[in-house]
Formats: sequence, C-alpha cells, structure tokens
Amino acid sequence: MSEKRGFVDHSTSEAQTRRRDQEVIRVLFRVLFLNLGVAVLKLIFGYLSGALSMVADGYHSVLDASSNVVGLVGINMARHAPDADHPYGHRKFEALAALGISIFLFLTCFEIVTSVIGRFTSTRQIEPRIITFLVMGVTLGVNFFVTRFERREGKRLQSMILMADAKHTQSDLFASAGVIISLVAALFDFFFIDLLTALLIAGFIAYSGYTIVSSAFLVLADTQMVDPDEVVRIAMEVEGISHAHRVRSRGLPNDIHVDLHLHVAPEMTVAKAHDLAHEASSRIREHVPGVTDVVTHLEPENKHEE
Repeated sequence: MSEKRGFVDHSTSEAQTRRRDQEVIRVLFRVLFLNLGVAVLKLIFGYLSGALSMVADGYHSVLDASSNVVGLVGINMARHAPDADHPYGHRKFEALAALGISIFLFLTCFEIVTSVIGRFTSTRQIEPRIITFLVMGVTLGVNFFVTRFERREGKRLQSMILMADAKHTQSDLFASAGVIISLVAALFDFFFIDLLTALLIAGFIAYSGYTIVSSAFLVLADTQMVDPDEVVRIAMEVEGISHAHRVRSRGLPNDIHVDLHLHVAPEMTVAKAHDLAHEASSRIREHVPGVTDVVTHLEPENKHEE
C-alpha cells in the first residue's frame, strides 16, 4: 500500500439528529410562550406600581422571549444538511444564535441603566400592592420551572442554544427575587433599594451575557473539544492499529468532528486497513459523547508523520 491513505467516516444517525433538533424546537416554543406571559404581567403591574426594578425585570422577560425566537431561527439554520459551500454542515449557526442571545442581554442592561439614571430626576414613588406581590410570586415560580426545564433538556440534548437560554432565564430568576426585595423595601419607604436592585439585575444580566459569549467563542475558535489521550486509547483498542497520534477536534458539544492518524503494518492490504479505520471510528463515536464525524489518516508503522 502507499505510504498514507485517508479514510473518512461520515456515517451518523441523521434520523437521531433530526429528532434531537425537533425536541430542541419544541422546548424553545414552550419556553417562548411562558416568557411572553411572564413579560406581559411584569410590565403591566410594574408600570401600575411604579416599581422600576419590576419594569426592568419585565423588559428582561421580553428579551427572554426574543432570545427564544433567535434560538428558533438558529436551530432551523443549523439543522440544514451539509452542502457544497458548507461541507461540515451548518451546526455553528447554533453558536451564532447563542451570540445573538447575548446581544439581547447586553441591550437589556443598557435599557435598565438608562431607566435608573432617568429615575434620579423623577418624583414618582413606588406603590406596591398585594396583586403586585402575587404577580411576582407567580413569575418567580415560572422562571424557576423554565430554568430547571431548559437546563435539563439542554444537557440531555447537548444544545448550546438551550444552555445559553437557560442562563438567560436564570438571570431572570435572580432578577425577580430582587424585585420582590425592592417591593418589600418600598413598604418601609426605602425607595432607593428599587434603584439599587435594578442595577444589580443589570449586573446579573451582563454576567450571563459574558458567559454565553465565552462559550460560543470556544466553538467558533475551533477549540479542542475532546481529550486527545482518550481518543488515542480508544483507537489503540482495535487490534492491528500499532499507533495513533495527531488527534484534533472541533465543533459543538453535540456535533464534534475528530481527525487523527493511525499506523498499521506496511504489508496490510488497503481493504484490511480500511476495516480497522472504520472500527476505530465507530468506537470513537460510540464512546466519546457528541462525536458525529471521524476522519482517520492511515500510515505504515515506523514512519510517523508528526
């Protein structure tokens, strides 16, 4: 056989990937309707009571719903099959959608800080009512449910969009708790607590945006996604493979592309070497979560290409 031959294994379960994408879409639609309902309640009763922190939290929920729409657009673009212009597929659109969610978060921060500055020149006082507390209690419960639900489904489906959106909603959970504290403080005429809480909410939102951006950049910058030593160990379990090296990986947690070099005996037939490469690729996809594509480069042993 010649000194080196490449073997590409693209055999993945397309049906499984489609089912996974459909589940992500269903989760996003459910969360979208919940976020819209929560946002309407917060904004209506926030304006009626004059609680700036509650209005800020309402805008945050609107941005939650907007980020759900961005996620839906992103996952629909990401699920397109590979084509001539995108031979590795379109999965990175999921990371781009996550970045879009972070932009909405930063815009929310700007809106909140602007409102706080404007409140310093306003004479309007907060008028907390029982219904206001009830609304915040209900929305706090909804946010808690959505955060737990999205995080669980995000981990199960290995979805960057769902994990990013769960962080978005988690910040809303903290924000709602802060609003309740500011409303209680207003009962005792500590109105400055409302402004302080609004600024703290902005801080929580900004931090959530930062963590989303950091995660997305890891994907877009082609950061190593799997442990090379683990890939080598799995490949070396295949009898007939004498050496494995130059392991590289990139992609999303649910769509990892791996390539590596494998060494076999020089006298081995191309057909036999092909079978070994196929077995190694199958084992890697089976034992390393998220791997969907493995490219192996065959070389005769004792002629390492470093």
